[in-house]
Amino acid sequence: MSENGRTGGGKSLGTRVRDWFNGGDPDGRAKLRAWATGDDGRWRGYTHSMGKYVTWLMVIACILYPFTRGIGSILALLAAIFLMGGRVMIERQVRRDVSDLEEAKRQYGLTRNPEYLRFMTLRAEGLLEDNKILTPDSRSLLQDYAQWARERQEREDRSRPRRPARRRRRPAGRPIRSRTSPLTPLRGMRRIRLLTAPSDSSRLLGGSQAALRRLETGRT
Repeated sequence: MSENGRTGGGKSLGTRVRDWFNGGDPDGRAKLRAWATGDDGRWRGYTHSMGKYVTWLMVIACILYPFTRGIGSILALLAAIFLMGGRVMIERQVRRDVSDLEEAKRQYGLTRNPEYLRFMTLRAEGLLEDNKILTPDSRSLLQDYAQWARERQEREDRSRPRRPARRRRRPAGRPIRSRTSPLTPLRGMRRIRLLTAPSDSSRLLGGSQAALRRLETGRT
């Protein structure tokens, strides 16, 4: 009997099963886990891979095939295609946004235009808030972009001289509005009328003078 046969015969059943799952490789379990989850540790983009969900949907499609005459399998496969297509679209958009952030960072280094900093802050924070399937590395990268832009923006604000507040000047030829009541002009007009109107004593004096003139003309 060979040496391998003697060593294999001395192993327990659990050890044999474990060796069979490992495939004779110390990293066998990690490989099986990577196959089942679709995550083998390699960089596959800025968003999470949908391989795990697609794999389980394919397994569900195989199970449902004899029970639903293929209808359940078609639905499961359509859901898997939808997941893969959605992930591709989101990945493409995130790649484009990251490229824009890198270009804005480079342009700010050339022009020192603070508009690039505002763009970087808004774009990075928007991606972090709206995109829920970003990987931890992608989130860390976007947070670094936003932090870098905020620090530069704070430096720009501190170095910018503050201008004194200017007093608003009244345009020439513009009448000054009075804060008095709108009835004030009417009251003034009433006072003017009272002052200019003839009093009763003046009326009586004028009437007596006219009567004296009539008497004098009658005597003559």
